[in-house]
Amino acid sequence: MSLRLTDGGAGSPTDAAADGAARVRAAFAAAADAQRAAFVAYIMAGFPSDDAAVDAASAALSCGADLLEVGVPFSDPLADGPVIADAGRVAVAAGGGFDSALRMIASLRSRGHVQPIMVMSYLNPLLAAGGDEALRRLVAAGGDGIIFPDLPAGEMPAFERAATDLGLALTFLVAPNTSDARLEGAIRASTGFLYVVPLFGVTGARENVAAGATALLARVRAAAAGRLPVAAGFGISNAEQAAALSAEADGIAVGSALVRALRDHGPGAVGDLVAQLAGACSRA
Repeated sequence: MSLRLTDGGAGSPTDAAADGAARVRAAFAAAADAQRAAFVAYIMAGFPSDDAAVDAASAALSCGADLLEVGVPFSDPLADGPVIADAGRVAVAAGGGFDSALRMIASLRSRGHVQPIMVMSYLNPLLAAGGDEALRRLVAAGGDGIIFPDLPAGEMPAFERAATDLGLALTFLVAPNTSDARLEGAIRASTGFLYVVPLFGVTGARENVAAGATALLARVRAAAAGRLPVAAGFGISNAEQAAALSAEADGIAVGSALVRALRDHGPGAVGDLVAQLAGACSRA
């Protein structure tokens, strides 16, 4: 599938096809032009069912999400807290995995959603699905890139090159204890955006912004020096937190709060929460 952009911003048709990395960056640029941080929504593929996950993601994209992270179900989600980890186990028990993420992306494209879609996947499911072949299937489904929670930048250069050659955006994570050298490596290797985890720990909604989050974001943005967008995720669950970090980050990513809303109240609640959180990302 070839998706297109115009000079008017992400998600509009044009004569020149853009690759995934360009589309991801264009979404951040369009948000910045509108004086807001981009809102990145996370939904687990196959949870609580394939149809419900697609409906929730569709609601998120219709209600203000600039980009979508599709979680790939995995049996050993080391970086995830209880909400997302439990969702992944439910999806895996129902037969979910990389294929369910591909089906989800293809379904969203068939519904007409044109915003960038990246999979957030541990390395194991990608390798189990065929490595380079998995990358080609991701492109064919309409995916734009990969977020790696457990692959340090530069550890698998051939795999990274294969993804880049296919036009897939790559995003690596950095944390409060990331050294300057590893931070620079992640900046250089990321072709979509840089994902900042502003706390020690796993994913999960928290009541307050982590101590030191704004200082970490300032450090990372200074190191990036405009070379790529910088987004903050992990622990963001409400409008106040999104608003507080929007002044420091180019994007705000929310996962556990959306998965919990889907679990407890269904896809419509996801759309309502995305509208609230995306609205809080305004800098105007």
